[in-house]
Amino acid sequence: MRLQIKVESGAKTLASIGDMHYPFHDPKTIKLVEGFLYELQPDYVVYNGDIMDFYQMSVFPKDPSRLGMLQRDIKMTRKMFREHRKNLPNTELLLIEGTHEHHLQRYLWTKAAELSSLEDLYVPKLFHLDDFGIKYVPFEEGLLINGVFLILHGDIASVHSAYTAKRLFEKHGGCGLANHTHRLGSFYKRDRFGTWGWWENGCLCSLNPDWIQNPNWQQGFSLIHFTGSKRFWVEQIPIIDHEFMYGNRIWNMRRK
Repeated sequence: MRLQIKVESGAKTLASIGDMHYPFHDPKTIKLVEGFLYELQPDYVVYNGDIMDFYQMSVFPKDPSRLGMLQRDIKMTRKMFREHRKNLPNTELLLIEGTHEHHLQRYLWTKAAELSSLEDLYVPKLFHLDDFGIKYVPFEEGLLINGVFLILHGDIASVHSAYTAKRLFEKHGGCGLANHTHRLGSFYKRDRFGTWGWWENGCLCSLNPDWIQNPNWQQGFSLIHFTGSKRFWVEQIPIIDHEFMYGNRIWNMRRK
């Protein structure tokens, strides 16, 4: 059953971040966004998938020198969750499984089926999510808020910004936000039943990883503000050269 959040009254702010791809994250960008979130103290933070890369479980040819680093990558990701819980004590944290976290299950089912019944080998246990009070949303189930806004990692990607947002609307209808493309974009449609929108949520990983040249990616994240049971506003925040603007303030690594 899809996890749901109800915002019945008052204003609530949700921050959606994703596609960090530890250990291929951008440390400066991560630190910048963390500082912003610690000051903002949103009501919810949604980790919208591909928080860890699970490089060792990928199907493409791999650098042999990285194959023994899986435990290190898990500890690095777990440390991030621990620090977020410490600095966001009253924020509800939720992790949506992305395609890369799903690599682990696919690997177990296809390469090590004999081990697939071991609960400790799955993402919630590996990351100690219960210890940090982080709710877990399985792959492609999505998080539905007030019955009107769907957040999921996504499993489709088009070549240009906003093209995927349009395809997500065509696939799911309604309104929502996804990661996966590593791009920022938005698509709006108005018909006689209302106004609809879908958003692509950017990434927080390195824009220059050693396994791809000059990718068409954009760093960023989103805030979604909910008021009552139906209304919401989406603010996309692009990050360029480790800098962004919010609330008439420039946020960068030089800011005290």
